[in-house]
Order: sequence, then C-alpha cells, then structure tokens
Amino acid sequence: MKIKLSLFLAKRYLMAKWSLMSTLSILMISFGVVTLIVVLSIMNGFHNTFRTKILETNTYHVIIQPGNTQSISLNNIKSILEKNKDIISVIPYFDGEGILKSRWLTRGIVIKAFPGDILQQDIGFKNEIRVPEGEFDLSADDHILLGEELARETGVYIGDFVSVLTFRGEDISFSQPDFKIFRVAGFFKTGYWEYDKNMAYISIDTAYELFGIDKNDLSIGIKIKNISKADKVVHWMQNNGLGDFYILTWMDINRILFEALQNEKVGIGFVVMLIIVSGAFNIIGSLVMTIMDKRKEIGILRAIGATPSDITRIFVIDGFYIGVLGSAIGVFTGFFLTLNIERIFNLFESIVNGLRDIIYVLYLTPLNKLPLPRFEILSDSIYYLEGVPVEIHFWDVFIISALAILISIIAAYYPAKKASITKPVDTIRYE
Repeated sequence: MKIKLSLFLAKRYLMAKWSLMSTLSILMISFGVVTLIVVLSIMNGFHNTFRTKILETNTYHVIIQPGNTQSISLNNIKSILEKNKDIISVIPYFDGEGILKSRWLTRGIVIKAFPGDILQQDIGFKNEIRVPEGEFDLSADDHILLGEELARETGVYIGDFVSVLTFRGEDISFSQPDFKIFRVAGFFKTGYWEYDKNMAYISIDTAYELFGIDKNDLSIGIKIKNISKADKVVHWMQNNGLGDFYILTWMDINRILFEALQNEKVGIGFVVMLIIVSGAFNIIGSLVMTIMDKRKEIGILRAIGATPSDITRIFVIDGFYIGVLGSAIGVFTGFFLTLNIERIFNLFESIVNGLRDIIYVLYLTPLNKLPLPRFEILSDSIYYLEGVPVEIHFWDVFIISALAILISIIAAYYPAKKASITKPVDTIRYE
C-alpha cells in the first residue's frame, strides 16, 4: 500500500511542477544516452570491421607455426583438424619479405604465399578481399598480385612485369640472393591501408622456388566458426596429437592492438558518460525546487503519519521517473540516429558543400580564386572505408540505460533526504 501511494504522489509532484529544470534534466539524460549509443555503435562497427579485415585477409583465428613439423606431415595435420566441427578451413601459407623493382621505383615488400585455390578454400578471405583491377589468379608460377596502394606507389599497371629479389637461407651470413620476374595479374584491396601498401600475393608453389623452402617451413592458418572459441579449439588440438606444435590464437598475435582498441572504447564511453552526470545536477536542482514549492504538502503528509522514509521514497521515485523517461527517449533516438547515420552524414555533407558552392560563386569567382576543398566527414582517402560501419550491441544499450537510471536515482537522493527531515509544525503553523 505504501509503495502504491509513493508512486502516486511521486507522479503527481513531478507532473504538477513540470519546470524548465525537469525538462532540462530529461533532455540531458536523453542526450547523454543518445551520444553514448551512437558513439559506441560506431566504435563497435569500426573495431569489428577492422578486426575482421585483419583476421580474414592477413592472419588467422588459430595458427600452427613451423618448427617440429618433421614429426608429422601436412596431410596428417589436416586430417586431424578435419575431425573438429568448429574448424571451417585449414590453409597452409608462408610469409616472406623481398624487394620489388618496377620501372619507376624499388622498395621492400611483404610477400604472402597462398595455395592457388585460396578463394575456394577460405570463404572468409574471399568475402573480404576486393580485386578492383585484373583478376585474382595465382595459377601460373609467374603471377603476382599487388596491393592497390603498392601498385599506385610503384606505378605498376595490369600486365606489367616486375622483378622480386629475395634471400634464400636461414642464416643471413650464408643466404643467397635470388630474383624472379613476375607478371602483375591483378590488384587487391583488403580495406586495411597498411596491407594494401606493403603486401603482394604469390602461390605457394612459386614460394618454394623463390625462398628455397619446403612444406616443413609453412605455417598453417585455421579459421573457426566462432573466434571466441579459439582457446577451446587450441586445447582440443593439444589433446589430439598436436601438442608438440607452437600454436597461437588471434589474440596472442594481436593482443596489444585489440586491447588498445577496447581501452579506447572504454575511455571514450567514460568521457561521454559525463554528459549524463551533468544531467544529474539538473535533477538535483529540479527536485530541490519541487520540494521548496511543496513544503506545505510535505508537512501535511508528515502530520498525518508519513515517515521520513516515505517522503524520501517519493522523491527518489521522482528521480527514477526522470531517469526512465530520459533513457527511453535516448534509446529510441539513439537507435534512429545510429541506423541512419550514413544518410545523416550525407545530408550534412550536402548542406556544407552546397554552402561551399554558393560562397565560391558569389565571392570567390569574381576574385578568380580557387574553390574551397570539398567537405567530407569520412573521406575514403583518409579513413579507407566504404560507408560508415555501425554495430549496435544490446548489452551496451542495457548498461547505458541502467547507468543513466542509477545516476538519476543517486542524484535524487540528496533532495529526497532533505525533504524527509521537514518538520510538519514549521510548515503548517500559519496555514
């Protein structure tokens, strides 16, 4: 009965004195929730896109490093791995380095050797890789694919011939230089600028000759259905005849990078959360004003038997109402903005560039000045992205909403406690 009465009175007090402070409190809470949802969703999109491009095009979910491979053949390793239903592909590969020389430029590159049918064996790689010019063809031993940025920097076109210099032998003091002439079969684009600027692809059969290696020098890349189960797959491998191998997961290889991305997300989320905290001060001001205006009613409640805890509960519920209303508005608005963020960016770019064109026609053309540079929020040449990646995590939304409501309740506690110590005699003496 007391809870129902407290809910009723809290709603009446909040609606009866709907002040500017109450409106600002809700708007600040909403704005903080919207900002957090949009920012974290875009960061999730960027981080997961970035992680996917790295794991699918340059590394693997689990890697077996070369070493004690003499004890078991590559085919036997594959036969063991095929027994695990979580594993979707097993790809032998080799990473090397060389010096590429074109007609215009000589520079060092990273050379990655795949099986010729990599696109059929590795669906994840096929989905992420792009071939803007030429074709992905490693069937001939003199075919090479260059990253799009590498081709642009070296001035190479499809069908051109380039030479690649490598050094054979593990000991640098006894290594022998070797070179091979390749024909550029195509350009690839992973979506990650560092790879596209420094990497070239050749077939494994070509790598045997170019680097003087054999099957024992190959690494084995493994793709699994769920990357979060990588440690579980490694444990299975160690218990099924592969315990003597040096096995790495994707987190072992990229731990510092991915931890830095996660820490960045937490840091930015904390900073943006301060918007909600600022809204909490408005809640304090709003409830203090309500208490000042309702001193007489509070005194009457105390006189007819309401306890200090009853009064406290009423105004804490007011803070809860503000938090829930602000969070609800913020969640719906945040979802709308996040799902339409690319359209919003395009609209904003169109408006700014429209003003740019007007300024050029009215003011710069008579002075024979060059037009202002075109405005882009996420330029392809800088961010190397196709569109704005967004990914809404409902767990993030739940935590944001819960924190907003919790902060609202905490902010309401001080004025609620202040109201609870009101003396009924002082407030109704002259009534």
